[in-house]
Amino acid sequence: MTDTTAVTESGRPSRFPDQPPERIGKYEVRGEVGRGGCGVVYKGFDPFVQRDVALKVALQDAALRSDEAHTRAFFAEAHAAGMLQHPNIVALYDAGVEGDLSYIVMEFIDGETLLPMCRPNTARMPLEQVVDIGYKCAKALDYAHGKGVLHRDIKPSNIMLTRDGTPKLMDFSIAEIRSAEQDDSPRSVIGSPPYMSPEQIARAPMGPPSDLYSLGAVLFQLLTGTPPFTHAQIPELFRAIRNQPAPDVHDLRPDVPEALSDTVARLLLKDPAQRFQTGAELASILSRLFDQLHSVGQQVSRRESRDSLRRLHFFNAFSDDQIDEILNASTMMTYAPGQTLIEEGEIDNALYLLARGSADVLKGGKPIGRLDKGDCVGEVGFLTAARRTATVVAATPVLALKVNAALMDQVSRDCQLRFYKVFTETLIYRLSLTSAKLSALSA
Repeated sequence: MTDTTAVTESGRPSRFPDQPPERIGKYEVRGEVGRGGCGVVYKGFDPFVQRDVALKVALQDAALRSDEAHTRAFFAEAHAAGMLQHPNIVALYDAGVEGDLSYIVMEFIDGETLLPMCRPNTARMPLEQVVDIGYKCAKALDYAHGKGVLHRDIKPSNIMLTRDGTPKLMDFSIAEIRSAEQDDSPRSVIGSPPYMSPEQIARAPMGPPSDLYSLGAVLFQLLTGTPPFTHAQIPELFRAIRNQPAPDVHDLRPDVPEALSDTVARLLLKDPAQRFQTGAELASILSRLFDQLHSVGQQVSRRESRDSLRRLHFFNAFSDDQIDEILNASTMMTYAPGQTLIEEGEIDNALYLLARGSADVLKGGKPIGRLDKGDCVGEVGFLTAARRTATVVAATPVLALKVNAALMDQVSRDCQLRFYKVFTETLIYRLSLTSAKLSALSA
């Protein structure tokens, strides 16, 4: 077999493994998935826990293998990703050295990257899906930043999309792990040029807004088919990123709501202090945009919404002003019989409170319960953004208040305390009913 080579950053040719080995450590190798500038990725299988995995193997260059700095750089991805456990970040399971091979073992994603959806000659992704991807990536970045990890290479090919549409950040190979004693001295320019922030190009100190800039560039490309700046020569591209305003998405695609275009524009501002400062802040805005897109023609007037909530026991202790606060951080939704409120298996952090109508709860397609006016559903997802364990379908015309946890920070402290007090009491009451039913069945 002919050797396959790549070129390292030093300019030397460096060999990939000539052919997939049958095993790497305890892992069975089942074929090549892809390759890049620093290694090759195989699909593997872990016979101990019976699951597919992805095996990323470093380039086989004897000079590089003896280079301690290169070894550290390769395993930096394992260090960074190993700190992170989030549903929208590719999980890292293991890392090691087997003979001449240095490898890391990651979650195998049955899907593809966002790159095919970003090409100009491809049908544009639905706006709701773009916003959903942005929201979940923002939540993942907020989590990573909270752990002190800057990704520094957010781009379409580093975001996987599973078959069910869940985005997952991957490739933390140039991530930076920050500490209280962070050295903010100038550093080398690394990253993917079309998605690099102005401060990244300028070798200036970077923080969460830099990763969010890159995410904004990805969203721009998902919406328009091109990155914000498309200069062929790197010096010209860098000058444009540092000095030219990004094009307006709404000018390029008039069907994109101005609120979404303005959000992307803010992500792409030159001054990091003027961008969103945290992933949570961005997620809050995108969550509202998603609900607005999803509920076109379904939203209910403010007076009707307030009157419907006022009649519920849940809001007995709330003033009209506090109900208005909750409405400002929520969305009133209407559902026709047969429409789905919650889908089993999806990851969401919204709570639904039925203001009118009834809904069936299904597990594996089989009915397990009925919700009526005043009932809550989705409490666990609201608290932990866990995967939904059941499907909820409208049995009659339903009016429901959808409360997203990411938006509750917009509510005043007194209103939050009152909401969570009633929420906790309601949850305890439902758990006590469930316990009583189980006790009766076992008697």
